[in-house]
Amino acid sequence: MLIYIIGLLMGILSGLAMGGGTLLVPALVILMNIPQHTAQGICLAAFIPTAAVAVITHLKQKNIKLKLTLYLAIGALLGAFLGATWANHVDAPLLRKIFGVFLVLMGIYEFFSKPTQEK
Repeated sequence: MLIYIIGLLMGILSGLAMGGGTLLVPALVILMNIPQHTAQGICLAAFIPTAAVAVITHLKQKNIKLKLTLYLAIGALLGAFLGATWANHVDAPLLRKIFGVFLVLMGIYEFFSKPTQEK
């Protein structure tokens, strides 16, 4: 039952474009005792159908600029390959610390950043 609740929360955060992985990876590691590398792999695999639903929804709302998306996707594909390759060469405890530092830095940024005005 816990895994369904984690999945539901991950889906909600992903649908809001708030990063479901920020919840999913720690939840899998801490609550489900899944190794860090495996949790990150599961997160990436679970992200595919979640992202597909969110993309379809945003396409219907005309919230996606396809040309910009293509440019970003090219860089993101290369970055994903490099990041995944690098992550597989890092020990799990270090990877866990890097992920934790990333989450803390993003939290600090979000806390202190000024809201942007929509046009």
